[in-house]
Amino acid sequence: MKRSRAVTIEMPIMSFETDYQGIVNNTEFIRFVERVRYALSKKYGFSFKQVRSAKLWAVMARVEINYRLPGHFEDILQGTGWVEKVGRTSLTLGYEFHLKATRRLIADARQVLVFVNNRLRPTPIPAFIRKRL
Repeated sequence: MKRSRAVTIEMPIMSFETDYQGIVNNTEFIRFVERVRYALSKKYGFSFKQVRSAKLWAVMARVEINYRLPGHFEDILQGTGWVEKVGRTSLTLGYEFHLKATRRLIADARQVLVFVNNRLRPTPIPAFIRKRL
């Protein structure tokens, strides 16, 4: 997929996102990924209400995070997300997190979402979603 349709947001690292040394706790990257995914869905014109009204849910099937360098309290992260692959029932999203001040890559991630119906069975991505991707 084209990274030209990527979205980038800025996120200051807050004290409650760090450990006692002031380094970002690894579990916080799940939240950072989710914040970028939300911004990405808005860029593509999706609302969670739309998807729910179609009786669909996008459930997390997999998350991979590669930690490259530490981030610290009061650093500004730039999180970028994009669509990597559109499958029959799944969507793979890619992410990178850079420090704004130095542009250094501190983490990258991949997330696989599977669309399921109200019985939690994988279901093909509907045309109204697929055409926007």
